[in-house]
Formats: sequence, C-alpha cells, structure tokens
Amino acid sequence: MQRKADIDFAAIEAGADCVQNMDAFDHTTTELHKMFLQAESTRLFPLDCISDIEVVDGNEFKASFYEYADDVPKYRNDQLGELSEGISFTVTGNLSVNCERFSINLVYNNDSRDVALHINPRLPQNYIVRNTKVQDIWGNEEVSSALPFLLSRGDEFSIQVLVTEACYMISVNGQHFAAYTHRIPYGDVRILEVKGDVSNVEMMRSLVLKYPQRLPQSEANNIELHIDDEINEIDASVEETVKIPHEWCLISAPNTQSDSSPKSNYSANDLGLTLPYYGALPPNSLIEGRCLKIEGRVRLLPHSFYINLQQGQDIWPHPIIAFHLNPRFSKASSGAIGKAVVCRNAWLNGAWAQEERSEFDTNFRPGRSFCLAIVCTKTSFEVYVNRQFMTDFKYKVSPAVVDTVYIQGDLKLWNVTLEKNHIIKGKNVRVYQNPLYSSE
Repeated sequence: MQRKADIDFAAIEAGADCVQNMDAFDHTTTELHKMFLQAESTRLFPLDCISDIEVVDGNEFKASFYEYADDVPKYRNDQLGELSEGISFTVTGNLSVNCERFSINLVYNNDSRDVALHINPRLPQNYIVRNTKVQDIWGNEEVSSALPFLLSRGDEFSIQVLVTEACYMISVNGQHFAAYTHRIPYGDVRILEVKGDVSNVEMMRSLVLKYPQRLPQSEANNIELHIDDEINEIDASVEETVKIPHEWCLISAPNTQSDSSPKSNYSANDLGLTLPYYGALPPNSLIEGRCLKIEGRVRLLPHSFYINLQQGQDIWPHPIIAFHLNPRFSKASSGAIGKAVVCRNAWLNGAWAQEERSEFDTNFRPGRSFCLAIVCTKTSFEVYVNRQFMTDFKYKVSPAVVDTVYIQGDLKLWNVTLEKNHIIKGKNVRVYQNPLYSSE
C-alpha cells in the first residue's frame, strides 16, 4: 500500500503523511470489510495528520453514543453525486439549548449503510469524535485535534468537510479542526445525513479551490506595525528597549489604530488572542532590519507549539512556509524545565525542506511569560527568547513572500507586532543581535 508523503495540512509535523485513496480497490462489501479490519488491527492508516498537539483522551467505547432515541435524520441528502478532490460539504444549523450530541455522516448506499466518515460532537465531553463503520462494526475513535472545542448550546454552527485524495478535512466555524485519513474509499459515498440535537439544518455542496471557507470570526488579525523608517537609532539600553510582559499583564490585541495613535490601556477583561492565530502582514514586510515580536505565556504542561511565517491563510492547498519554528517539549531527551527539541523547516516546491533540529535550554518556562523575536537578517531568520539568542535558520524562501503569521499550540498568546530592530546609539549594535557575530 503506497503512502502519500506530500501533504501536511496542519503544518505541524514536518513530514506527516497520509494514505492515498485506493481507487483500484475491489469495492465489494466483503473486501471493504477485510480492508477496514486490517487497518484497524495493524494501524496501517495514520489516524490523524495532526499529531503534534495535545491529545484529548475520549471515553472508552460506548455503542450508545452512536445510537439515537429519535433515529430520524434532521437532514438527509441521497443525491450527492460523484465525489472527487475539492468537493466540499458545508453543514449549518442551530444547536438545541440542551444539546448533548449530534452527528454528520457520509454514508454508502449499500445494504449495510457503511459510514465512511462519522463526525460526532459530544458537548458534555467537549470533543468531536471521528470514526468509520463497516458492516455494523465501528472502528477506533479519533478525538485529537488542533482546535479547542468551540461549539456552544443554543448557538449556530458551521462544519465544513473537504474531500482530498489523502483524507477528509474538517473545519468548525471557519477554522481547520482535524484531518481524517480515508479508511474506506470515498468514491462510493452517496448519502449525507445529520442526526441529533440540532435544527434548521442546511447543506451546501461546492467545488472549492482552497480550504477552509473563512467566516467573519475566523478572519485574520491585522498585525500592529511599529516600523517608522525615519527612526533607526534609539538612545536607550537593551534593557530599557525590550520589555518582557509581567505574569499578570494581559496585553491588548492588535487594533486598527495608526502607529501614531496612543495605545489603548490594558484591560483586565482582555483574554489575549484566540488560537489558532492568523495574523496578516502587508506585502514585503519582512525585510532586513525588522523583527516579528511575539509575547505570550507557555502552558503549565506544554507538549509543543509552532509558529509559521507563510504565504496565505489556507490549509489546503498547502501554503509556502518560509519559516516553521516548532519547540517540542515532550520530545526533549532530558526532563529539565524549559528544555526542548526545537525544529526548524520550510515548505516549498510541494514538500518540506531538510529539517533542522536541536535541543536547547529555550528560556520557555512552563507557566511563565516570554518575549520571542524572529529577526530578519541578510541571510537568515534569527530567533531570540527573552533577549537571548537561541537559533537561526537560513532562508530557503525569500521572507518577502510572507503575508501571514500562523501560531498554534500550548501557549497563551498576548500580542504580535512587527517592529524595527533598532540600532542602539553609541553602541553600534542592534537591539537583537547574534552575539556570535561581530557588530554591524
């Protein structure tokens, strides 16, 4: 069975791979059943393309979760037509005020009504199950995701399912949620059903060129720009120039005020920036002498987080990524606090470049605030944490293509700004300057 290694939709694991759809496979129910059981027993199929974000453990298997007292679908469409890569189904509706669970199913029109994809939000448990059923046998549940649970009783919802050759891609309210590798071929899906505690359900089928379909609440933030080109030298010490946020200080989110406008006061009610975070930059923003400054706090039990400097906000097709920075705390060889394996990479020409990884004492302390700066030099991105140089990454792609900053993982995000890497007057050094190199 051939694997497909050129897709990493969440851009989390550099090198995650998905299984190709087996169009040439014998589509009889018996053969499907054999294939399904083999996949479940030998784990030939990677259960989720997203493997570098905290996994939420689901309850033990309970068949009752797949049954409904009222089994009549709230929506049913048996005229889906032929499925192919790029076909998208967007299901919208309202969650009842006492909603416990509901499901969206892509179903075969055969005697056993095999379910190729079962999407099952369970509100009391705060997770969304994905699964497959063949000849009345359910497979292993998938519950891990790259997105917090964002469905609330009484609210509207929008769930998009995109068909690709490698897997189904699922978004919730305009944000990519999870990828689900095909366990049985998608080509024989003919029916879409919605069951459970929902109402006013509608479905839109379309052929799309990009994913996910953005909603107003999932549009990118405008990153604040502090890049007055008339000011290059500043009369201050590094300590006075670079400020680390206090533990209790909640920094206001980027706003639409001009650089000359006074900043709004910090508010105790400001909960920071929502993850996953998309920040928009003007074209050609990342040039030599500028830096992207990211302020936040590491979670108490961090697994990993990542920052992508990329072109565009789409998950599919895969965007060009000029710089992928991914500290992985759980994979460090020692248990020292702040120790992490830091991976650096770029995505270009349809594949990841050669990954660079090193183990550092990163200055990322669980539960503590940090100030991270990604500095553009002539030849590389340089990374500083709390004013200390950590690592660099030689350009594989021109930083000029970057127009989006994508941040996800085990951190609380306070603020993202684009700033000048000022020269300190009288010292002939910049605020952020690699101590391994001589002064400019």
